[in-house]
Amino acid sequence: MTNYINFMPVILVALGALITLAAEPFLRDENKHKVLPWIAAIFVALGIGSFALVGTDTMFNLYAMDPIRRLLGVTILFCTLLGVSGLQWTLGHEKFKGGESYGLMLLACCGATLMTQAIDFLALFIAMELTSFPVYALVGIRRKDMNAGEGVFKYFVSGAVFSTIFLYGVALVYGATGSTHFCAAILDGRGPIFAVGMLLIILGLLFKAGAAPVHFWVADVYTGASVAVTGFMAAVVKVGALAALGSVWLGILVARSGSAPAWNLAEKITVGTQSKSLFYVVLIVALLSMVIGALSGLAQKSVRRILAFSAVMNAGFMVIGLLLPNYLESGSVQLGAMYYFLVTYAIGSAGALTGIAYMAGRDDRKETLDSLQGVGRKRPFVALGVVVCLASLAGLPPAAGFLAKFSLFAGAFSAGMGWLAAVGFGLSLIAAVYYLRIAYVLFAPSKCECSCCCENSAKFSYLLKFAVAVAALALIAVGVFPNFALIG
Repeated sequence: MTNYINFMPVILVALGALITLAAEPFLRDENKHKVLPWIAAIFVALGIGSFALVGTDTMFNLYAMDPIRRLLGVTILFCTLLGVSGLQWTLGHEKFKGGESYGLMLLACCGATLMTQAIDFLALFIAMELTSFPVYALVGIRRKDMNAGEGVFKYFVSGAVFSTIFLYGVALVYGATGSTHFCAAILDGRGPIFAVGMLLIILGLLFKAGAAPVHFWVADVYTGASVAVTGFMAAVVKVGALAALGSVWLGILVARSGSAPAWNLAEKITVGTQSKSLFYVVLIVALLSMVIGALSGLAQKSVRRILAFSAVMNAGFMVIGLLLPNYLESGSVQLGAMYYFLVTYAIGSAGALTGIAYMAGRDDRKETLDSLQGVGRKRPFVALGVVVCLASLAGLPPAAGFLAKFSLFAGAFSAGMGWLAAVGFGLSLIAAVYYLRIAYVLFAPSKCECSCCCENSAKFSYLLKFAVAVAALALIAVGVFPNFALIG
């Protein structure tokens, strides 16, 4: 019997999206950013609370729920709360006349949550599109901004191309298995068709995750979007894409070995056989993403572009988790380290970018390192939260990012990939330079002694301050008490 309560978080968030969209035309322009974000935040909070009621079950053989998916869902909803608070601050101070952004963000949240739960390719494709179309609109919400127009054009066109590639891969997998389920067995003689189809599907998911070699859109799109939307994309879209990639990866292993279907992401899968070609695909993606992300970020002045290349690099770190604990020798895979890293990265990046949106002032397009110098001294509460998030991204204790990187690299050493762990560790040290540079700039002596940076600093900031503080505390709590993350 289907456990319908497992859909409750998505239903509540979708209901919040519909209510905000329906209420928007009836509010005056000056009241939209005072009322709609709080409506959205209430329904997101209800959605987070409703995860306490969900069970571990499959729904219609299309979706599944287990402890890791529950944690990923809570992470997505919390990062959405950060995004809503950042949007309220940015659009409120810009006196933006429209309030539809909050409903669009909640709809994208629903799609990403369903991506984490999907165990069928058609269900995954629908969830991907439900995530993508609202994000297209959010990227281009500033219609008169040339960077926003360029970003949404590149994102929409490339997103349409890779959605087509993904769907064509699904068609090939259906031809090879007679089913669209992740764990469907391969029919006799159709292994090559299955391999090509899965390669196209993985390519489509890597595009959504912003991993190399299909990362070319990330920097421009992150630059065109507002900082709050950038944080939402870096966290929520990446969680959805990489969670789906992990589910598809387990499905590939099960289909190739003919073992029992696997839908619980918390379980260890041992198939006894492994594909060298799959190993090299993961290896190439990991190396390209880590190298491009770490080295390209050093040359950037914009915080958004720095964290855009951070997103590329961290995608490379996370795909290493697909090979743990010992894929190459025994075909055993457990994705706990990958998802622990994903959760810490999502909260860290969303919290950092939301805080940067606040400290950039009325115009969040002024978020270069020079324009942010000394702002942390004037707004220390949010700045300290941002520093904790940056410390987690850099892998510094006691923030959760340290334990996430340690478990990932230690797992790679144990799996006989010490050289890959060493490369990743070295590149993470390089990347720590640009995280720490942002933290240093925030508290460096200010170049501007006027009070303009703090003008109206309290207006539209209460939700944002609360969300950033919770993000910082969560990163410390998960770093000190890793069992709190429910990943064993």
